[in-house]
Amino acid sequence: MSINLSLLDSMNNVFNKFSFKMEVILMKKIFIVSLLILIFITINPAFAGGKQNLGQAGMTFLSISGSARAAGMADILDFAKNDLGSAFYNPAGLGSVQGGAFYVNYTQWIADMNVAHMAVSWNFENIGVFALHAQIMNYGDFNGTAIAQNTQGYTSVDVGTVSAMALGLGYGVQMTEQFSIGGNVKLISQQLGQNDTYIGGDIETAGKKNDIGSFAFDFGTRYDTDIRSIVLSMSIRNYSSQQLYENEEYTIPQTFKIGLAADLMELFSKPNQDHKVLLAVEGVDARDRTQYVNAGLEYTLLKMFVLRAGFASNRSQDDMSPLSVGAGFILDSSSFLGKVDFSYSSFDSALGNVLRFSISGSF
Repeated sequence: MSINLSLLDSMNNVFNKFSFKMEVILMKKIFIVSLLILIFITINPAFAGGKQNLGQAGMTFLSISGSARAAGMADILDFAKNDLGSAFYNPAGLGSVQGGAFYVNYTQWIADMNVAHMAVSWNFENIGVFALHAQIMNYGDFNGTAIAQNTQGYTSVDVGTVSAMALGLGYGVQMTEQFSIGGNVKLISQQLGQNDTYIGGDIETAGKKNDIGSFAFDFGTRYDTDIRSIVLSMSIRNYSSQQLYENEEYTIPQTFKIGLAADLMELFSKPNQDHKVLLAVEGVDARDRTQYVNAGLEYTLLKMFVLRAGFASNRSQDDMSPLSVGAGFILDSSSFLGKVDFSYSSFDSALGNVLRFSISGSF
């Protein structure tokens, strides 16, 4: 009887090892296939909406960072796990968000503009995580003018509402403990006020509304290699067809990212529960600008206090300060996980500074 039990144990061990190897092979294949699909979509004009047009994208409010945590690390968040802010970066990160969760980010943008990002999600066991999210852009007050027969030659007019919004439904699922995948579908709209059009001194169209709208999609993957905490991530954001406005074609700011992140403490020494130093690097291919690389650091002390710094090479290309900094606080209890984050970025004297504040929690 003992011989039979030993034989069964041996067979069980062999089966477990075989299953593990097959799982690793499957995850590698899924990751490689996802990479090929993302690269194909990005470089193929039939899918990507034509060749790269530097500085010619529309609805560029979609490029504004939606997370103080990410902004403090040069806008890098594709690696994140259990962070609802992933809805605005790499939806694969949604797959690890536990229970019910909420997320709010406020950005004091340049030129007296501001942006709000909001999301709520729920984890349906064995199905995945669904998230509703929104980005609302406030462009501030605008003063309009119209031709008038007076000494000035013009008069002030009401241009109406000037704003932009993106409403989305996201889904992420943890395929295995190591691999997750996710996507977003978004309804995007932009209201640029109204105006009168003239031919000579006569009105051709009165109160013409300058509204545009479109659908866009995000897709991403996240793979924990299980090799010294190294995480690989890929995402494509704002994938959409060519848009048409006033007989002119344009694209929204489609962006492809591939990233690498790792805990330096675990990478070069033994894991430390009190100190964690995360290094994240991303290569970015944006349709409306040249390729660039960003890098960020995140130091976590006692799983409570966080300091961040980032180098954004795209801002360096534009002769602006490439550095950003941030900080955060984590409240982790048995029933609630809460996070508060801040970030600061400088766009130099011409455009001023950008501040962000995020608060999130899951329960």
